[in-house]
Amino acid sequence: MSVGFIGAGQLAFALAKGFTAAGVLAAHKIMASSPDMDLATVSALRKMGVKLTPHNKETVQHSDVLFLAVKPHIIPFILDEIGADIEDRHIVVSCAAGVTISSIEKKLSAFRPAP
Repeated sequence: MSVGFIGAGQLAFALAKGFTAAGVLAAHKIMASSPDMDLATVSALRKMGVKLTPHNKETVQHSDVLFLAVKPHIIPFILDEIGADIEDRHIVVSCAAGVTISSIEKKLSAFRPAP
């Protein structure tokens, strides 16, 4: 199993650190994306052995479980960007407070072919 974080801030760092410290997941099985590769948390993730990229789509392609670890107002833009890359194999976990699962499902359903 591989895990990806869209967003490489404090939340992604805390979760990745917890996963690796608990032995749940090896750092090389984690990827995080951030448009700002100069963040302190990006450096900390890199030191842990987490793979990093500025490209959200790359994180989606290399992950089975995908954490949306960005601010709530960014979620619609992220879903527009990665929606076409989400496959049945993906488990999507939202960490955005106040963003409903139904709103994420609705946004992603626009990228799915009609049955």
